[in-house]
Amino acid sequence: MDLEHKVRKLFSEFVQLHFKKPVEADFRDLRSALLFSMFLEWFGLDNPLGIYLLDLYPELLSEFHLWHRTLGIEHSKLDFLPCC
Repeated sequence: MDLEHKVRKLFSEFVQLHFKKPVEADFRDLRSALLFSMFLEWFGLDNPLGIYLLDLYPELLSEFHLWHRTLGIEHSKLDFLPCC
């Protein structure tokens, strides 16, 4: 039983090292791209995906604050968003 526990722990560490961290990095990149595409028109750019993203705005509006903080922007310049 002890050997099985050690093998499971070793396998878990291997999976975390080789798979979990790259997947988390890809998730952060995809999340940033999604949020940027959602707020393109508020940045003054045309958004070709705007009609498809209308349902996501209420859910991801709360994540806008975390997103602009990860970009290094302390306070959002967008006054109409309930953020900072």
